[in-house]
Amino acid sequence: MAALKAEMSYREKAEKRGCYCDVWDNKEAPKYLIEQGLPEGFCGKCERCGANGHTRHYPGPAPYTGAWCDDCYRLLGKTWFFRLPMFWLVLIGVLIYGFFKISVQSFN
Repeated sequence: MAALKAEMSYREKAEKRGCYCDVWDNKEAPKYLIEQGLPEGFCGKCERCGANGHTRHYPGPAPYTGAWCDDCYRLLGKTWFFRLPMFWLVLIGVLIYGFFKISVQSFN
């Protein structure tokens, strides 16, 4: 299985990951990646930690494209909803409702 992964082209890896690493298959195209100091097999620098990463669509509902390493992308994919104001409004509303419901029951 590991040998099969090693034989995958950059295009196949890019399609699986959803990034732009397929430019490495074309020998003329990746000049701008080399100028940015990226090693072969990477198409961006992580916005969060600065490690070599991949340029791809934001894992949440926002129409945004950025670059993240695999670890930060996974973390961002699991925590994107914490960045939404509506999440916090609903959470605060549920907590207030629960507090008042408990308070009213204690008076009865």
